[in-house]
Amino acid sequence: MKKYTLENYEEQLNHQVIHMDQAVCYDPEYLAARKMHDYPSRKLQLARAVYKGELAVNDFIGDLVYSCILSRQGERWQNFRENPEDCTDVFILCRKMLMEKGYKPEAVSAFTKAIREGGGHLRKAPAWDLPTDPAGDMAIFLDDISADAFAAGAQTLAEWLRKREIAFVNEARPYFAGFEYFAYGLVEEGTGHLKGLVEELEKTGAKKVLTVSAQAKYLLTTFAAKLGIEPAFEVVYLPELMERVVPEEYSYVYGGSFNLRYLCNADLLNGLIPNSEEQIDRRSPEFIPLLFSDHRANRLTIWQKPVGAEYEIFGMDPKILEAIEEDGLNEIRKCSAPQIIVFEPAALKVLQEKLTDKKVISYLDLLK
Repeated sequence: MKKYTLENYEEQLNHQVIHMDQAVCYDPEYLAARKMHDYPSRKLQLARAVYKGELAVNDFIGDLVYSCILSRQGERWQNFRENPEDCTDVFILCRKMLMEKGYKPEAVSAFTKAIREGGGHLRKAPAWDLPTDPAGDMAIFLDDISADAFAAGAQTLAEWLRKREIAFVNEARPYFAGFEYFAYGLVEEGTGHLKGLVEELEKTGAKKVLTVSAQAKYLLTTFAAKLGIEPAFEVVYLPELMERVVPEEYSYVYGGSFNLRYLCNADLLNGLIPNSEEQIDRRSPEFIPLLFSDHRANRLTIWQKPVGAEYEIFGMDPKILEAIEEDGLNEIRKCSAPQIIVFEPAALKVLQEKLTDKKVISYLDLLK
């Protein structure tokens, strides 16, 4: 396994800076700013020039490279069927490189201050009362974003688990998953944190670990593997255990970036809420089709627009974040479905607050 350093990912960086315009119309940062230097390949061209000693590091370059929510939307892989991991990896490693060369991002200082003052957490959320069995073989990994956003569904989940005689060897207390460490270029700190989480879960003796969020599964599987961390347990994302369901109301489904572009779970989520009949509404946007159907009003794809970052964001221009949010909301507003089912915890509050004409629920409500 190659070490997770920019030196070992230089080939991927070289490839990512080869510009292509085909996906620029989907890139959320470009759509927000309408400036080509906000397109991923242009940002990475500048970062590569600093890495190769062709440009001196400066705040303009550093700020640009950090001004990205890492949604994987509008990147090369979506059009050319390339590895979806590469762009994220080189963004993370270039951010680390820029700090090593003297760039001092406000985002990093704000994040480290917040995690310190929060006692190792960025969100405060109580533990969930889920079934326990000290003699069992399954543990629960409840990330704090999910514990906070999906708290209203905790009792529903508990009842669903009891009916299926599923219990956990540990308590469902919130963990700080730590994706932010990597998003802000703090690779060594993030690696240490993730190793600690895996070791703590391994001490439970569990053979399986259940996650509530797609981000948590990604960190414990795909991303852990990059870092040479090999958990001694299988990781299961809750929707993988769920049965197909017909929602009480005609529903638009929001999957989120970690589900649709990191784990590529579009087929999984579409299959959970199947239609008995569906036809594409030809008036809907290319690649993100709305449907004439009976249960699910949209077809989930890797192109569904994000409504924001799916980790705690620091240091980005609020106007850019607001524009990204509004663009994602506008796509959902095109759908007439009265209900929205949300799989991404970081998006739930935004959708509830901004789409007040619709009933917005978390996917845990499907467990009833």
